[in-house]
Amino acid sequence: MDAGNYKDGKILLNPEKFAEMIVSSHQVSDDLEPEKIIKRKLTIYLTAILIAERFNKLENRDLSKSDCNSIDALVKKLSTKKFEDW
Repeated sequence: MDAGNYKDGKILLNPEKFAEMIVSSHQVSDDLEPEKIIKRKLTIYLTAILIAERFNKLENRDLSKSDCNSIDALVKKLSTKKFEDW
């Protein structure tokens, strides 16, 4: 599943595909009631969409102006950002 693309030196995430990928990779205990499983998955899905959208804004605003010419540099730059900064 392709959750993003790399174009013109930018990485942009498709929020819906990213969220689907995150939800499908998250394990939820079968011991929970079905409604709790659904609520947990929905929470994860919506949170993933918000994070992808924040990442895309960050990429457009800050990272495109920086010297992140490689994936390694981009990951290093992201690791220095606090979640609240997104």
